[in-house]
Amino acid sequence: MINEQTNTRTTTVTYSRRQSVGFIAYARSRVDKIQAEGRYDAAHKLNAYISRFVAFLGKNEIPFKDFDALLMHNYRTWLENRKLGRNTISLYIRNLKRVYQLAVDDGLTKQRYPFKGVDVSYRIKKEKNGLTLDEIKRLRGLDLGALHPSLSFARDIFLFSVFTHGMTGGDIFHLTKDNIRDGQLVYRPKSTGREVTLLWEPILQEIVDRHARPDTPYLFPVITSSDPHEQWKQHCATLHNINRNLKKIGQMLDIPFPLTMTVAHHSWESMTRGLTVGNLL
Repeated sequence: MINEQTNTRTTTVTYSRRQSVGFIAYARSRVDKIQAEGRYDAAHKLNAYISRFVAFLGKNEIPFKDFDALLMHNYRTWLENRKLGRNTISLYIRNLKRVYQLAVDDGLTKQRYPFKGVDVSYRIKKEKNGLTLDEIKRLRGLDLGALHPSLSFARDIFLFSVFTHGMTGGDIFHLTKDNIRDGQLVYRPKSTGREVTLLWEPILQEIVDRHARPDTPYLFPVITSSDPHEQWKQHCATLHNINRNLKKIGQMLDIPFPLTMTVAHHSWESMTRGLTVGNLL
């Protein structure tokens, strides 16, 4: 049985070892714990991995005693038959392995080594796509007109990311005026938590001014809720729309690969490393 004790900040999940807890129930409890910690992306992804495994099982629970190597080999074959890539399959299985090990550590099952012999290796990915200097300048100069505000917003967020050395959408959407100090942009990426300081270039102010609204403390009008989970959902929805519109813009510019916010990060990281923002204007 899963017993939950909840206060305003944390959720503690405890288990009685005398009572049976299945793998799926335990895995779902891990999702709840991660979400209670405010790690919404991680919780969403783990929930997707679990749901895929449930689809394979054809039922909503499986006892730990039935969680064995044959099951995992069959699951891998099932994923392969759905034409998923090697790295994607590895992600699905690695996350199940992580949850299983946590269950072993919690004393819910003895170690039966169900992943022994199951290939969870990654294939080396091909070179990351990034825009050239000429493509970045063409993107900036593209006349989208007032009739396409959603395309203009997507283009501006992409350029803002490039000009801030590949800042992610999630970090961009949470920037406020307090992050601009004495001509510098100071923020802590969610991925590292370490403070980053960049020169607040005039082009960044131009982009912000095009989308500024007096009713929000944020530089861009994306986050409107005070609830962290709702903020995460707003961020995800906006990023989805931006990526959809970026793909349209990429087609307009004859970019030979899908244009997304990930490309903005790679553009600075690989194609424009060592340059200043002035080189891009």
